[in-house]
Amino acid sequence: MDGGGFTNDLVMQRMPADMEVKLLSTSAAPSTIRIRSEFPESWIVTLLDAEPLHFAVNKIVYQRIMGRSDGPFMRKHAVAEIMLEPPPVTKIRTKFPESWIVTSFDSGSNGEAVYQSLAPDTITSWVASAFAINENSGLGVAPSTSKLRVFRPFFIRLNLPYSVKRGEKFALQVLVFNYMEKEQDVTVTLKHDEGSGFDFLNKDGSVLKSRDSGERNYNTRVVSVLGGGVSKAVYFPIVPTEIGMVKLIVTAQATQAGDGVEEPLRVEPEGYRVDRNAPVVIELKNDDDFEKVVPLLWPNDVVKGSQKAHFELIGDIMGPVLSKIDDLVRMPYGCGEQNMLNFVPNIVVLRYLKATSRADPAIEAKAMKYMEAGYQRELNYRRLDNSFSAFGESDKSGSTWLTAFVVRSFAQARPYIFVDASVLTKSIAFLNGQQMETGAFAEHGEVHHKDMQGGASEGGIGLTAYVVVALLENGIRNDNGIAFLEKHLDDLKNDSYALAVTAYALRLANSEKKAEALEALEKLQMVDKDGTIHWSSSKGIDKSKDTTQYFYQPRPVDVETTGYVLLNYMLDGDTARGLPLVRWLTGQRNAYGGFSSTQDTVIALQALGSYAEHAYSPDTNATVTITNGADNHAFTVSAANAIVLQSYELPNIDSNVVIKASGKGTVFAQVSYSYHRNALRDDSPFFCSKDLKELRAGNRMQLDLCCNYTRSSGKSNMAVAEIDALTGFKFDEEEMGKLTSISDLQRVELDHDDTKMNLYFNPLGGSPVCLSLFSDLTYYVADQKPAQIVLFDYYNPEEQMKSSYSSRQSRSLSDTCPNCWSTGESHSPLPRGHSSSTTPTLQE
Repeated sequence: MDGGGFTNDLVMQRMPADMEVKLLSTSAAPSTIRIRSEFPESWIVTLLDAEPLHFAVNKIVYQRIMGRSDGPFMRKHAVAEIMLEPPPVTKIRTKFPESWIVTSFDSGSNGEAVYQSLAPDTITSWVASAFAINENSGLGVAPSTSKLRVFRPFFIRLNLPYSVKRGEKFALQVLVFNYMEKEQDVTVTLKHDEGSGFDFLNKDGSVLKSRDSGERNYNTRVVSVLGGGVSKAVYFPIVPTEIGMVKLIVTAQATQAGDGVEEPLRVEPEGYRVDRNAPVVIELKNDDDFEKVVPLLWPNDVVKGSQKAHFELIGDIMGPVLSKIDDLVRMPYGCGEQNMLNFVPNIVVLRYLKATSRADPAIEAKAMKYMEAGYQRELNYRRLDNSFSAFGESDKSGSTWLTAFVVRSFAQARPYIFVDASVLTKSIAFLNGQQMETGAFAEHGEVHHKDMQGGASEGGIGLTAYVVVALLENGIRNDNGIAFLEKHLDDLKNDSYALAVTAYALRLANSEKKAEALEALEKLQMVDKDGTIHWSSSKGIDKSKDTTQYFYQPRPVDVETTGYVLLNYMLDGDTARGLPLVRWLTGQRNAYGGFSSTQDTVIALQALGSYAEHAYSPDTNATVTITNGADNHAFTVSAANAIVLQSYELPNIDSNVVIKASGKGTVFAQVSYSYHRNALRDDSPFFCSKDLKELRAGNRMQLDLCCNYTRSSGKSNMAVAEIDALTGFKFDEEEMGKLTSISDLQRVELDHDDTKMNLYFNPLGGSPVCLSLFSDLTYYVADQKPAQIVLFDYYNPEEQMKSSYSSRQSRSLSDTCPNCWSTGESHSPLPRGHSSSTTPTLQE
């Protein structure tokens, strides 16, 4: 059940419990209504002779919508006749979900079902849709949606931006709505104390010290609001002082009514965010003890107050994936390949749970849900020629590589969800059509993943190997492709990535050269001091290192290469040879259980999942203790809770973390932390010139950008830009739609309530790509901090540019909102976006 703005809906009114009244209706006889007493603040009016749940309300609404006249309908004047005088506010409304009910339940033998739920606090209309499944009659879908309206005759609404930065000054707008007949004198109060996380402002922009000002009503406003559906706004000029979710508690008290609302204000640090983690593999054999010290090192320019650190522990190698399957990699998901990041890991999870006989209904249901949604979304990127591409029909042609990726993934998903066989058959036919006489597969689409194109000049050997793997996993043996790989095996002796994919393909095909390929690959392995083993691509440039961080993250292609070798080993169930690779891979995971981008996450998780299936042991029994300064905390890990993620917030960010463990088994821990910093890197492979123009007296901004790739190698992989709007502004969606006409810009999307724009570029080259972004003022904000611009290589996210832009003019709140300090009525004009037109109104 979702919220929405609909009209012909029932009206919830506050009335005494168990009250019975007579209402005139369009039917000949009057009907009795009952007020449901299980809704303590907002009441639902239902018929006595109807089913005793929300479906009864839906039935009334359905009859009204369809024009039937055989049942009663509650009119506006009828509400006024039975409504008692509301008492002063006694409850603060806090529950404002986007969706209310998402559930399933069984009906009785008569086919009827009863479901009860407390209505949320949102003043809105809810839309309910439903379907039913029966083993005999199959699927039944409700012919229409039903609407349910939650309403109060007097209420307030906070108009909040998506976020503000600490230290920015803004005017909190509170809208007061009066649907009662009489005019109301309303006192609006914003609760405030020393721990509120914000301060009030004087008109000159200085912080108002309530204890010194002598002003007792500094946090109140008084306004008169006419009846009959009139609304007025009052403002509270404040400045956030704490980072995080700051509670704003506002009450409005009138002579005959009252309301109260508590909503969080998202306050972010200045600068840009950095996420880091230090994974720790705890191996306990023969009751050995384990001890390791993990230092928490912060850069010199860290933004004070932005540091956060957590310790996490789980007793299963796949635990991080099981617990964070919906958040493995934090980056946009706007193209056909990135969508698969929410698809493939679910296959790994389901396969692993089945192989280890550890059914978990909750995890399985979540995995199935994500897979089904991901499958449907991926079909949006299918082209008329049955290929897939990063951006569907907007691309010039389909991608051989992405089509192979989708075909491979859909085949792996078939045991768990419905996959249309014709989709696979037609896409495989497309792949076969891309094969040349030499046996190699050609790529006519945009090459977003350059490493996949390595190898022979007549066709990338890595690409051909990848397609051969996809076909083999669909039960199709392509002998010409296999012969091509065997013929060019010697060409790959120094290309670890293409060799790893080729060796895996030859192993799946049981080629006579499978052993030779693996032997050549093992000659390229890199053995680290701690005994871990991985492979590093010799192609490309050395990655620049941020000297303010004390650990080094490998290129995503190195993770992907090592994952392919581990998959090769697991085809023989060789866990002994795989263990050093597993230890290296687990040490490269990010704080969310994934890796850097799509392909390295998908291949590495498949490899780790395969290893876990072979190496799973239910004998884990360990005790882990951490010390962080003067703070100590103990954990226990056993077979019973091995897949449960245990987390603890570290209170002493300036102290090391000492990890001690004893017992038996292998446990996976990590110290994850984040911070903000202001310094910008000057060794980026990308460059963006920027110019900000202020239009309409500063109420509209035009940001002109020209971006290009600066390395001598010529082009990047697919590049993604994330651009924040200045606080108080939202990007213009209509103007955004015009950007797709730029040839090298494939997709544009908005996020964070239109305050962040994501741009997807074809591989950027040396020639700049120029564009203009427009945003409009929607909230009164002064002393704005710089807004961030991040441009990065999708397949190598550490190759990135971080920059910022800011407004040249510095306008005070008193300039834009001169009446915001009035303790009486406020008549300040609303900036664009402050419209209250979506507010529910009573219908005749």
